[in-house]
Amino acid sequence: MAALACAAVAACAGGAASAGGGASEPIPQSSIAPEMGVNLADYTRTPEGVYYRDMTVGTGAEATAKSRVTVAYRGLLANGTQVDSSAGFSFRMSGGQVIRGWQIGVAGMRVGGARILIIPPHLGYGWKEVGPIPRNSTLLFRVQLMEVR
Repeated sequence: MAALACAAVAACAGGAASAGGGASEPIPQSSIAPEMGVNLADYTRTPEGVYYRDMTVGTGAEATAKSRVTVAYRGLLANGTQVDSSAGFSFRMSGGQVIRGWQIGVAGMRVGGARILIIPPHLGYGWKEVGPIPRNSTLLFRVQLMEVR
C-alpha cells in the first residue's frame, strides 16, 4: 500500500505530469458518475480549477505552504473506483512531494477538518498513467487533516 500511496498522491519518480498551475475549464458535471453523489454546484472552485467542499471545519492549526501535514485520505476516480487510501500520510505542502491539486486543496484546512477535493487532470497526473490511475483522470479525494507541523 505504501508504494501505491506514492503513486497515487506523491509526485514520485519523476514528478506529477501536470500542465502547470494555470486556470482550467470547469470540470463537466457529466464526467463524474452519478453514484458518487457529487453536485459540483455545491463545491467551491479555486482559480486553478480544484473543487472542494468542507464536510467538517477543523479548529486546530492551519495548513499553509510552509507546513508539513499528516492526513488520512481515500482516493477515487470520477467513476467511483478507489485507487488509494492511507490512515496517516505525511508530506510537505511545498516542494513537489504531492500533486499540485493537493497543495491547492489542502491549503487553508485546519486540524480536525475533513474536505472533499475534486482535482482536474492538469493538477493531478495529466497525460501520465500512474499505477491504477488512467491518463487524464479527474480525481476525488476525501481528506481529513490530522496534524500540522
